[in-house]
Amino acid sequence: MKKIAIPFFLLFLLLFGFGQCQKSNAPIDVSGCNFYFWKTRLSFNAADKALADSLGVERLYLRYFDVDWSPSLGMPVPVGEITLTGWSNENFFSTNEAYFLDDRQVVPVVYLENRVFSGSYDPDSLAAKISDKIASISREINWYLYPSWGYDYANAEDSNYEVLDSLYEGARQRFFDGLTEIQLDCDWTATTRERYFQFLKAMKKYNPDKTISCTVRLHQFRDQEKTGVPPVDRGTLMCYNMASPKDPGVSDAIFDPALVQGYLKNGDYPLPLEAALPLFSWGVLFHENEFKGLASGLSAEAVQSNPLFEAEPNGKYRFTADTVFSEIYMRRGDLVRIDQASPDELAALTERLAQIKAIKNISFFDWNPSNIRTYHVDDLYKKFQAAR
Repeated sequence: MKKIAIPFFLLFLLLFGFGQCQKSNAPIDVSGCNFYFWKTRLSFNAADKALADSLGVERLYLRYFDVDWSPSLGMPVPVGEITLTGWSNENFFSTNEAYFLDDRQVVPVVYLENRVFSGSYDPDSLAAKISDKIASISREINWYLYPSWGYDYANAEDSNYEVLDSLYEGARQRFFDGLTEIQLDCDWTATTRERYFQFLKAMKKYNPDKTISCTVRLHQFRDQEKTGVPPVDRGTLMCYNMASPKDPGVSDAIFDPALVQGYLKNGDYPLPLEAALPLFSWGVLFHENEFKGLASGLSAEAVQSNPLFEAEPNGKYRFTADTVFSEIYMRRGDLVRIDQASPDELAALTERLAQIKAIKNISFFDWNPSNIRTYHVDDLYKKFQAAR
C-alpha cells in the first residue's frame, strides 16, 4: 500500500468534521431521488458514485436475500444472498467493486415468496431469523466500504495510518447510522395476509429502532378491503410487473399504461407511499405460443437493429433463423415479445402519481447506469416534483 501525505487542514476535517455530519437514527424522510439495487453481486464503484451524486440519490434499497419455502426441510430458507467481493491491500484501490455507500442511506430489502406464509411456520420465529441475517450481512458489507470523501490517498506519496483508520471508521459509522429502515417485499394475498401481517409486526418488535416498510402491488393498492393494509410505517407502490410474462396474450407484462390507470382509479391509500417506476426490460420467448424463457435486458432498440429478427404487430418480433438465443434454442418463426415502458409512458405516469395524496415520492427499479441515461431519470424526477 502506498504511503499517504495529508495536509493539516484536511486532517482536521477528517478527524473533527465527520462527527458533525453523521446521520442520525431518526426515521427516514422519503424525499430524494432513490433507487433499488437488485443485482446478485454488490458493486458500487467510483463511476456509480459519480452518477448517483449527479442525480442527488439519497437512498439505495439494497436487496440482501430472498426467502423461499423448502419442502424437504419443512421451513423457510434464505436463497440468493447478495454476493460480496473481498479485497486485499494489493488490489483494493484498483478494484471496480469498491463500495461507495457510506454517504447515502442503505435500506436492506428481503424478498419473501408468498408460499412462505401458506404453511404453519411461526411468523415470529421467521422475523427473528431474518432480522439476525440482515444484521449479519450489514456487518459484512461494513468491512468492504471504501470511504467516499474524495481524497485520492491511493496515489499519495506518504502515509498516516491513523488517519487511514479514521477514514474507514468514519465510513463504517456513517453506513451503520444510515441503516434506519428495513423493507420486506412479498406479493401477499387475502389467504396469506394474516400470517404475513403477523410477520411484519414481529419485524417491528425485533427492530424497534427502525422504520419497517413493505412493497405494495398495484392489485393490493386497488383491492384494499380484500388484501388488507399492512401494519408498517410506509410502503413502496410497485408500478410494474402487472401480469405473468408467460401469458402469450399479454401485451406487456412489465408495464401497461391502461392497466396502471385502472389500478390507480380508486385514488388513495392509508399509508405514506413511494412509487417505484421500472427502468428495465426483457424479451419473452415463445414457441407456438408456449413460453420458453426470458432474455433479461433485451430492448426494442436492440432487436430492431438485429437482422436475426423481423418486426411483427404489437411489439413482437419473429426469429428469421434457427439459433441459440439467451441460452435457449429458438427456431425460425418463433416469437419474442419485448416488455418495457417507454420514457414518455413513465413521464405521463409521474404526473398521475403526483395527484395521489398518499404518494410522497418516486423511486426507480433498478440501478443500471445505461438505463438511467436512456430514461432521463433526472427529468422524470423533476416532472414528478413539479406536478405535486
